[in-house]
Amino acid sequence: MSQLKMYWFPGTPVDNSPLPEGYSVSNYKGEQDKSAWVEICKNGLVGDDATDSAFDDSILSWEDIDPYNDVFFLDYNGEHIGTVTAFKFLDRNAGDMHMVGIRSDFRGKKLSKYLAQITCNHLAAKGVDYISLTTDEWRKGAVKSYLTAGFLPVEYDMNMENRWNAVLEEYGIDEVQMVYEDGTPYKKICRKGLCKKIKFGVFGGARGKTFMEYCREFDDAELVAVCECNEKRVEEIKEKFDCSNITFYKDFDEFIKHDMDAICLANFANEHAPYAVRAMEAGKHVLSEVLPVQNMKEAVDLIEATERTGKIYAYAENYCYMPAPKKMAQLFKKGKLGSFEYGEGEYMHNCEDGWPRYSACDPMHWRNTMSAFYYCTHSLGPLIHISGMRPVKVTGFEAPFNSRMHRMGAKAGAFAAELVTLENGAILKSLHGVGPSKNSVWYSIYGSMGRLESAREDAEAGGVGTLYGNLDSADGANDGEAKQIETRDSLADASESSGHGGSDVYVMFNFVQRIKGNRNTDIVDVYEAMDMFLPGMFAYYSVLDGGVSKDIPDLRKPEERDKWRNDTTCTDPKNPAYKCIPSYSKGNPDISAEVYETLRKKLEEQK
Repeated sequence: MSQLKMYWFPGTPVDNSPLPEGYSVSNYKGEQDKSAWVEICKNGLVGDDATDSAFDDSILSWEDIDPYNDVFFLDYNGEHIGTVTAFKFLDRNAGDMHMVGIRSDFRGKKLSKYLAQITCNHLAAKGVDYISLTTDEWRKGAVKSYLTAGFLPVEYDMNMENRWNAVLEEYGIDEVQMVYEDGTPYKKICRKGLCKKIKFGVFGGARGKTFMEYCREFDDAELVAVCECNEKRVEEIKEKFDCSNITFYKDFDEFIKHDMDAICLANFANEHAPYAVRAMEAGKHVLSEVLPVQNMKEAVDLIEATERTGKIYAYAENYCYMPAPKKMAQLFKKGKLGSFEYGEGEYMHNCEDGWPRYSACDPMHWRNTMSAFYYCTHSLGPLIHISGMRPVKVTGFEAPFNSRMHRMGAKAGAFAAELVTLENGAILKSLHGVGPSKNSVWYSIYGSMGRLESAREDAEAGGVGTLYGNLDSADGANDGEAKQIETRDSLADASESSGHGGSDVYVMFNFVQRIKGNRNTDIVDVYEAMDMFLPGMFAYYSVLDGGVSKDIPDLRKPEERDKWRNDTTCTDPKNPAYKCIPSYSKGNPDISAEVYETLRKKLEEQK
């Protein structure tokens, strides 16, 4: 878990109270001081068996540090009993409070404030923009002394605000200003007991249970309303959750009038966009399950509603937050792979056994009428999210309708593939479908400085929860070695019991953080949602047009939207206002009523 980070800014008052009698300050003078420094730092900073070489590793290895001017000791009767290193970074106008320690037999005497005093005066005189430090929650006395000295919490890594809420609660501090890593203000954060919960409504009681679970398990969210017309599902929810403060609705228009901050859309995948627009126009933030839209008109309407209302729209593409692709994105953004060159993603899901339940044995269910290309964001989405780039061209490839799809009653190709060109010329290959013989969830990316790859789903190593890398120190160095890379972070423990490799928790956590105002939180916004979905739609158009490459519209541009705002083309036969095209490029397969009757019998047996 990453450490807490804090900043002090020049102009903050410094407690320059005089040292107690017998105490003084000195600088590092040479080899003779190393042993005393190590003894002080054995109090949690270096190992109990550390030798003088620990000083070399922690101080002399930093080019930024001049030990004779930047390493200070707090002395008692001439003996070193505390230390701090206060140095200015060479590559930026900032200072750092480094290796802060008080010898064990002098702890509890409130001496840390003098080390902060030394640091602030020394570095303020150098004209730094701010002074940073890192520490841990368990260093309770030190953390409280830093807060007292005017150091502010920094929002720089996942879950930082929640961790600081808990720290402030322990110290009985009502609120304190928090800043971003660039030093700009974030907001005043408060102790845990004073934190406002985000009030959620959930539309759809099946997949929606995932969002309900989050509200039950996490302190930052509260479930206040559910919209579900299926009475059996309502009873299941009432049996599983404490519903004393939950209002149930059957009518969406009444549901969105409820006093709540945000709505999670977990209704049918082909119906998300119209409800998202209505929810945002009613003043609610929206978290939409897969898919975001089913045609270009819906895409334009959704984007313009988001812009018009100013509400937060987040796309719940949870596969972006599975351990391996989530870590891939972090490493790429830190520059560890250099420039992005190629990526592959697979979401191959043999759904035959579960299809009677998934599709309700209904020939007109969206799962049975959707093109194989449309459900592309589980495979393609993480690659788009990792690269941070827009797709500009796509060519589609459709697998044939097969006996498996016939038995399922699904009228599309068994699976589909896209070759996508990104705005920098990089290439993506996306493979996905509900009709393969075996499952596969897998991601691989190449950059100018190496490769990252998840384990295969069949691998004993844990599939997409495991990440392997071979990264070079620089472009062309060719000095990398293959190794497994740690993927756990500060939410890993809390997410282990949630679905889809823990990724469902990250979707909700990040959405909540964005609603609370955190600009750093990692959501998929409405524009990126289109970047994930449109390549699948236009790949199908590619197949229908004989396999020619198709340009992917950039709907960030209003002039581009105007070309598509009335295009209702999709494979949904239920909406008479939409232009319906076949689910399969060669025409909808003829599936007899007997197939669906067989599926109904199978569903009864499964119950």
